[in-house]
Amino acid sequence: MKQKIRNILLKISIWACAMPMVIFFMVMTFMLIPRLQLLLGHMQLLDTMSNGYNASYVHQLLEKFRSEGREAYLSLELYADIPFIFLYVITFTVSITKLLVKNGLWNSALFYSLLFPILAGAFDLGEDIGIISMLISENEISASIIKLTSCSTILKGVFLPLTLLTLFSQLGLMGYRKLKLKNKTSLIR
Repeated sequence: MKQKIRNILLKISIWACAMPMVIFFMVMTFMLIPRLQLLLGHMQLLDTMSNGYNASYVHQLLEKFRSEGREAYLSLELYADIPFIFLYVITFTVSITKLLVKNGLWNSALFYSLLFPILAGAFDLGEDIGIISMLISENEISASIIKLTSCSTILKGVFLPLTLLTLFSQLGLMGYRKLKLKNKTSLIR
């Protein structure tokens, strides 16, 4: 099974997902989120609160948004953030796979680091589903939805940095090995 996963992931081009991921990230960061921040003032979007949030904060945020802000936030979640999640999960999973193979660590315990981007994406998706349900709710938002969504945000905030740490450490290891090989080759000459 492990070999099958490896073969599938090694066939996927990183650039096919990385380029659209970067485009979605740029659009969200420089166009969509700043527009929402204008409506919020000093408050943060729920997606960005890695320490979580409570019912009071959610109600205050939604009250400040009114209908225009809710629609804009809903559009951000549905049309930008959800596609972005799938793109970053694929990009980071494929990248880590290729780096583990290149660094000769595929059969080590680091294989399980492939779960980091998958878990980050799953919790990010759970967060988005919770936020979407809060945004479209006409009635009182249940405390359990807020708690589940907040927990998803916190867990995404754990697994996304672990994903990036894994990715950068594998890149660093690959660079170190190339530099070491280059120095060794120059000493032989």
